[in-house]
Amino acid sequence: MEEKLSGRSWAISQDYSRRLDEAKEIDFDSMIADAIKMIETGQYQSPYSLILVDEFQDISEPRANLIKALRQQRPSCKVFAVGDDWQSIYRFAGSDISLFTQFHDHFGECWTGRLEQTYRCNQLIAETAASFVQRNPAQLKKSVRSSRAAIPRSIRVIPVGDNDTKPDYTQACYAVLERLDTALGNIAEQWRTEPGTKLKVLALWRYNRLDPFAGKPPNFENIEVAGMSFHRAKGLEADYTVLLDVSEGDYGVPSQIEDDELLNLVIPRPEAFDYAEERRLFYVALTRASRGVYLLTHHRQSSRYIRELCQIAGDDVLFETIDGSPVENQCPDCKVGQVVQKRTRTGSSFRGCNQFPTCRYTENSRPRGKAKPRG
Repeated sequence: MEEKLSGRSWAISQDYSRRLDEAKEIDFDSMIADAIKMIETGQYQSPYSLILVDEFQDISEPRANLIKALRQQRPSCKVFAVGDDWQSIYRFAGSDISLFTQFHDHFGECWTGRLEQTYRCNQLIAETAASFVQRNPAQLKKSVRSSRAAIPRSIRVIPVGDNDTKPDYTQACYAVLERLDTALGNIAEQWRTEPGTKLKVLALWRYNRLDPFAGKPPNFENIEVAGMSFHRAKGLEADYTVLLDVSEGDYGVPSQIEDDELLNLVIPRPEAFDYAEERRLFYVALTRASRGVYLLTHHRQSSRYIRELCQIAGDDVLFETIDGSPVENQCPDCKVGQVVQKRTRTGSSFRGCNQFPTCRYTENSRPRGKAKPRG
């Protein structure tokens, strides 16, 4: 199978190169390869003694080789790289996180400094998200301090749909936005600095097929709404975010769509930790909000990541309905499900969690464990 794939990959590569030659064009990787060749053969002499690289977590092997070639040409040349391995989300474009996390193996002995102050999300979201992303032991360790005080229960989970209806995330998103607009209007004197001021809200989704606005965000009196994918939201911030379909499934969170076998031949190897990049992508989405984040999830198939947030932040993860009412009959064990009436195969009645088999809680059983404290 591997030999067959290699043959197909070679054929595609040859055809691609032929088409570039016929059009008398080169692609970006070819530009980098030609630049490296000019440096190594001495056709280009670098005048630079200091190389600064931002967003280094997104570096690819060809780009790293270009930096190495420039550095090796001048023994006194230094490299200063800045990045955040927790936000490395572009493997599909060739980024290799190991170039960042194992910097010294690729560039030699180095000094490492940590920037641990954040000015974006409040302390509750910052701490919870930091604990979440560091569950992957390969991520570099650091603690995060926010300039914004913790806002209790600023992580809210809203189950969408019920036993009779499928989740309608477009309708749910609009309902949450309308509710948020009304609530902020009622307390406008607490946040509005001047007439016409609006708070920013980002609606975010894993795949663009879930865009509830069809490219045209709605207008509200008190909030300015924008919508985009998790990937596009990197680097942005808002007062509130609404994350759509944080559920299990191929197009959910984490996405369970496997990479094409051919694609895997030309991008860095997958990491050992399950869904490592999906975890970082969810971290990016979770940390866009300064005041609060709303997670819309399938009522029967909540994402495993929501369960983890409950384990980390405990009661600071608030479960509520679309209109803001408390979720009734919340499972005391997993926190994610609801205790509903069920029947055994023999016809006897009992009450148990609707997240079975993920959660096996019944009213006559004891919870397997309480939510862990934050941190």
